[in-house]
Amino acid sequence: MDPITPTTPSRSGGAMLPAAKLWRRVSGRGIEYLAGRLGGVRVLILPKRDGEPGDHSHVLLFAEAPQRGEGGRDA
Repeated sequence: MDPITPTTPSRSGGAMLPAAKLWRRVSGRGIEYLAGRLGGVRVLILPKRDGEPGDHSHVLLFAEAPQRGEGGRDA
């Protein structure tokens, strides 16, 4: 997969800008999700638990992030 750079055109013709780096994680229950930081905010993308075919598949969540170096994971 090609990396997204500030000059990568989107389908609408404008440039796409990377907002956050995300890391693949696995919860204690074995569920894969993506996690990262956007400034002082923790970003989580979780798969939707239930739903009908054609419904959205993931949920984007923002949470307060601990200050870097306070014992929490930075990603």
